[in-house]
Amino acid sequence: MPETAKNNNFDTIIDRKKTDSFKWDMIIKLYGEDVLPMWVADMDFKSPERVINAIIKRAEHGVFGYTFRSDDYYNAIVEWYKKSYKIEIQREWIVNGPGVVPMIAFLINIFTLPGDKVIIQPPVYPPFFRVVVNNGKQLIENRLILKDGKWVMDYENLEKSIDSRTKMIVISNPHNPVGRVWTFEELEKLYDIAKKYDLIIVSDEIHADIVYEPNEFTSFLKVGTENIIVLNSPGKTFNIAGLTNSYGIIPDKALRQAYKNYIESLELLTGNVLSIEALKAAYKCDEWVTSLKNYLKGNRDFAYKFIKEHMPLINPTLPEGTYLMWLDCSKLELENPQKFFLENARVYLNNGAEFGDSQSVRLNFACPKVLLEEGLTRMKNAYNKLLTVEHFTLPDKRFEECKKIRREVFIIGQGIDEKIELDGRDEQAIHFLVRHFGKYIATARIRDIGDYWKVERVAVLKEFRGLGYGKKIMEAIEDYIKKTNPKPITLNAQLEVKEFYEKLGYKPVGHVFHEAGIPHIKMEKVLEI
Repeated sequence: MPETAKNNNFDTIIDRKKTDSFKWDMIIKLYGEDVLPMWVADMDFKSPERVINAIIKRAEHGVFGYTFRSDDYYNAIVEWYKKSYKIEIQREWIVNGPGVVPMIAFLINIFTLPGDKVIIQPPVYPPFFRVVVNNGKQLIENRLILKDGKWVMDYENLEKSIDSRTKMIVISNPHNPVGRVWTFEELEKLYDIAKKYDLIIVSDEIHADIVYEPNEFTSFLKVGTENIIVLNSPGKTFNIAGLTNSYGIIPDKALRQAYKNYIESLELLTGNVLSIEALKAAYKCDEWVTSLKNYLKGNRDFAYKFIKEHMPLINPTLPEGTYLMWLDCSKLELENPQKFFLENARVYLNNGAEFGDSQSVRLNFACPKVLLEEGLTRMKNAYNKLLTVEHFTLPDKRFEECKKIRREVFIIGQGIDEKIELDGRDEQAIHFLVRHFGKYIATARIRDIGDYWKVERVAVLKEFRGLGYGKKIMEAIEDYIKKTNPKPITLNAQLEVKEFYEKLGYKPVGHVFHEAGIPHIKMEKVLEI
């Protein structure tokens, strides 16, 4: 068995409590032992065996004096870029730093003056906002656009945002949190704009190794080298972020020397001895990375499908890269979705407001699948607790909500005459209302005809169709009938929803007929008691 495959059991649960874990201990201290942390971007997996052994071996030496980065260190980076990204970089292009975010801060201070403008593209990693503002620069937001279900850069707005004070754009590739892996063509278009306006591009590529097929990572270094600075670290891929270490690749000699001068002025010339050994070992663990990506892809697909199926009001983005999933919760109409899931599910997610979108949250799925299932199930249960199906007879003030929904669906939406829709039989009926997250979104009524029950006026608001609410209300109707007066059920289904009722066990009876100018077919179901 290859050395790097020895600890590939990503299903193993590792207790990270009482290790001063930022992800676990800090959240437990703030919110309690029962909270499940699924937020900050580190993984709940052991680092590769090769990395662990390299650190142990160096520690056993027992002397931890000042350390420099040797040729072996730089060669490891050069070789990693060659075999992982298919890029030939030169050793002298590599510069060092204490972390990607501090390096971004250094670059902003080196290449911009107070009051100069730096562009970022929200929703994006929260430190991008802070390093600009906290270093006295103007923050310009060129927001990503969700187009046909895919996040893209807004090139038109980008150009409009640039003026004489704009000096730099900081990008995330693969993008955190929406998971886009930018294509060569997309990066080239950005590069053309940057060259036109003489902007420096700083590309944070720390998630470069976590990319799912058929997507392929494209470093900005493949697009161009003029005014390009790429930042990276093995911290995310190999779960060694606590060994703070990073590097940059700056092909431009003048930019590179300016950075080196700045680092020298801060006396940040030596490296952490354990982080140096960790990088050299990590960049020999490509087999481990392949196993990791396979496991993460399974978790990604499971989480995406689970959310789509069980929490359909939430719109997840399927990430092309990273182990982070962006969840759009805007349809829930909550003031703070992150707080909702913390208080009601006891799951701690990243607050989307910190990324530039207060109606979203970020989920970290880099954990054993059993923990992922636990977190998602908790979220589903909290989601479902706010879904109710109420039933009543008239008079009842809730009937006004039924009429509003029916009016929007039948009278406005389908052009049915109001006199036909309000047929005078509502007083004879039992009415049902679906309420979710404080909003009434679906209604139906049933009448006892004698030998059978008749289901009528099933209506779901347009923006909530296809999300399972029609099924919910039909299940509630059938449950009511089973408990009160079990008899066969009939309904006149509009032809376009015939298949929906067939999936619920209803069978067509007779021929197609027209009612209010709309083709219908009679359907019936005998309940199993």
